Amino acid sequence: MAQDVHATGQCLCGAVHFRVAGPPIWMAQCHCRDCQRASGTGHMSNAIFKLADVEIVGETASYASEADSGATLARHFCPTCGSRLFSVNSARPWLIIMAVGAFDDTRWFKPQMVLYTKSRAAWDHTTDQVPNFEGMPPPPPPKS
Repeated sequence: MAQDVHATGQCLCGAVHFRVAGPPIWMAQCHCRDCQRASGTGHMSNAIFKLADVEIVGETASYASEADSGATLARHFCPTCGSRLFSVNSARPWLIIMAVGAFDDTRWFKPQMVLYTKSRAAWDHTTDQVPNFEGMPPPPPPKS
C-alpha cells in the first residue's frame, strides 16, 4: 500500500480498522434486496477501491452469496460487533467494495449512480441528480 492515506475507518468496537490510499474508483448507492438486508435499511452506500490500496487490520468474518451476475459476493464484517465493512466480488478480485458508513470521515463520498431502483423502498429517498438504474448499469461500450 502507498504511504499517502486517502481515508481511514473501523468497525463499531474498533477490533477491525483500515486505511485506504488513493481515491475511490467508483461510488454508488445500491437498493438491491441483498444490500437492504445486509445494511438493515433501504440502501447501502459503497465506494470501490483498488484492493492493493487498502490495508485491513484485524480479523473479519464473511458471508458469501451469489450476485445477479452469477459471481460470488463475499461480505465481510466484524465478528465481535457485527459491523459491515467491505465486500469482494469473485468477478473482480482486484477491487474491494467498502461500506462508506465504516469510514471515519465520509465528506469525500459523492455517489455517481444509484442502483436497483426497482427495489427501492418508497420511504428511502436517494439522489436523482446522478444516473439511476433499475438494476445494474449496462456495461460500457467496448473500446475500439
